[in-house]
Amino acid sequence: MKALSALLAAALLCGPAGARSLEALRFSADAALTLALPQAVHPGLLQAQEPVIQKPLNPLPMQPWAAPGPVVGSVVLAALMSANRRITARQFGARTLDLGIASDASFANKYFTFSDPKTTALAPLGDMNRLRGAGIDARVDARTVYNFKVIVNIFSPVRGSTLKMTPVQGTAGPAHEMKTGALLDAIKAKSFVFKAKGQELLLSYDADVLPDGSGFAATRSFLFTKEDGLSSKAWPLAEAKLPLDASATVDLGGLKLSLTRTSSGALIIRE
Repeated sequence: MKALSALLAAALLCGPAGARSLEALRFSADAALTLALPQAVHPGLLQAQEPVIQKPLNPLPMQPWAAPGPVVGSVVLAALMSANRRITARQFGARTLDLGIASDASFANKYFTFSDPKTTALAPLGDMNRLRGAGIDARVDARTVYNFKVIVNIFSPVRGSTLKMTPVQGTAGPAHEMKTGALLDAIKAKSFVFKAKGQELLLSYDADVLPDGSGFAATRSFLFTKEDGLSSKAWPLAEAKLPLDASATVDLGGLKLSLTRTSSGALIIRE
């Protein structure tokens, strides 16, 4: 995000500032598929909140009598493929690698990705709440492990927080810091951005991670994301559910789009 788009704590915040920032943080963490900002609020505040990631979209064939709407977006999928794996370049250990994020087909399990021109290493995120405590240790290769931790700025939690990347377990390499605002901007730059009925949406596209996390499957998925305050949402869509050269309709929370996956390798989006 998929659109994105996330992007996204030293302690749990349960005051008014934490409560006001809840949805923005949740969107950054899950909907935009950012580098996993935690929900920096007391867990009790989350109980009544609807998950950002929605059920996978189930496209329906367009009715023969329905007139196609105006085109609001057209993207060559080869150009969008795996862009979310190359959000920002940093030196990890002895190598400069592209840092990104990936997911399995269910979008329940997310991974940090570390890519060079030929290969991508996957490091499971697991429970993202660990980011606000001890952090998450991500293994880049046999000699390189980095701890990822988010320090939340309660006055500007979405754009003013800091993602810290620190070498651990004997790794020799530089430490890094990145403001979450810069992270969000980088994720959006890697997504396909379009507007439908006045609403801005982000689209990401990548191969699914295998169920055991050992690599990438032959299947691919889309993720549509929409930031809308308390109603921010993200919708996964398996590529295989879109027939070639035929229009299908999907419902993004009341926003209906017509999608056509062409045999030439493009996705055409209509209102």
